[in-house]
Amino acid sequence: MLPSCCEIVAALESDSPLDSEHPHVDEHDVGPVEWRRIAGILATIVFGVALFDQIVKTAIVAWIGPDRPFQRWELAGRLVAFEYVENTGAAFGVFAGRVWLLSVLAVVVALAFLVLFWRDLPRSTLLRTSVGLVLGGAIGNLLDRVRLGYVVDFMAVGVWPKFNIADSAITIGLALLVFSAFQDSPPRENSS
Repeated sequence: MLPSCCEIVAALESDSPLDSEHPHVDEHDVGPVEWRRIAGILATIVFGVALFDQIVKTAIVAWIGPDRPFQRWELAGRLVAFEYVENTGAAFGVFAGRVWLLSVLAVVVALAFLVLFWRDLPRSTLLRTSVGLVLGGAIGNLLDRVRLGYVVDFMAVGVWPKFNIADSAITIGLALLVFSAFQDSPPRENSS
């Protein structure tokens, strides 16, 4: 069985494989060397996600892009397919055509996300993975908006809006963030 993304990050971070959770780390105990290591691992995740997203989008454009004879290739009938789409808006087409507004908004939200969770990054591999996936996905889509004026979407699943690797990374990162919040929250005492 292949290791999960969190297990790989944990193995990269720790001296002993898969032992990187630091539940008792106080922010004052984390020195500059540790912060550089954390920042390096976070940057690796962010860069890796954004790079993978851009490589896959480049391959999709070459395969089923606007200059190709077809823009859809079905895997499972109409249910699952690769379909080239130029998305000028945000999720579900919101703010369509407002590239610079969406670009600035993506940068502001990404920076706010990083600032919000920066203090807790030494405590949780899951949180580092989550933040890295969200930021990497945001940068992948931001690169499209700045470079092309739209985001290349290509995954079609049923009636769900088309999406891409960056969207998937953001969604998985947010799901991990919610999971992490539930794991880190103290159990509630029963009032009865």
